[in-house]
Amino acid sequence: MEQPYPVYRVSAVSYANTLPFVYGLRHAPGRPEIELSIDIPSECAMRLKSKEADIGLVPVAALPSMEYYEIIPGYCLGADGPVRSVMLFSSVPAEKIQKIYLDPQSRTSNNLVRILARDFWHISPAWEMAPDDDSYLTVEEGGGRVLIGDRAFYAESAYPWHYDLAAMWKEFTSLPFVFAVWAANTRVHPLFVQKFNSALQYGIMHIPEAAASLHNERLHKTINLENYLLSNLSYPLDNAKMAAIKMFLDMLRSLQ
Repeated sequence: MEQPYPVYRVSAVSYANTLPFVYGLRHAPGRPEIELSIDIPSECAMRLKSKEADIGLVPVAALPSMEYYEIIPGYCLGADGPVRSVMLFSSVPAEKIQKIYLDPQSRTSNNLVRILARDFWHISPAWEMAPDDDSYLTVEEGGGRVLIGDRAFYAESAYPWHYDLAAMWKEFTSLPFVFAVWAANTRVHPLFVQKFNSALQYGIMHIPEAAASLHNERLHKTINLENYLLSNLSYPLDNAKMAAIKMFLDMLRSLQ
């Protein structure tokens, strides 16, 4: 029987934190037929805006720039406390930071640190986009560096001061934080949404297998990947996370 919806083009994220999603989309029984691409977060939003993809794991800060989007209810990339993979590292305590280098791969994390700098730490540092290379293990005295994804794990031993941005947001607002949501630039068939969410749930229920599927010796030596996926990430898109999205976007507008 022919399925009542097209083969949607889906853009997922290349970091370890999305392994359960990708595992489910590739291995879940009854998973929907999709055309899957793996991209860095900023590319997910660009692919949706350019209509190179229909559905993507879109950074929350990119949502206002989209001409049209619908959030697919069910799951997200979030944290309700320390996340470990979205960090501000610095050579001095936060209140003494004079310059912060932003991560070119993440609009949401960059805007989150700007909000925290203004409203939580009450500092006004200079801002500069960091080069997208291997220089992330060093920063000058008085400097800080936003790092996301797997690179944040590799940098843990290189800096004396570590600030987990999800934990700082939780302390500031008492809410979880949502880094990315599944969003579509077109109306998505309800039957597809049901199968899509079932596949995502399958991946979340099989985190040990998802962690083992990643062939990255350096990352496995650096962290306990299974424990990170189970303990530091929160995937259900519940009411508290929807409230957090609204609060973050309201604060983001005040930065403009």
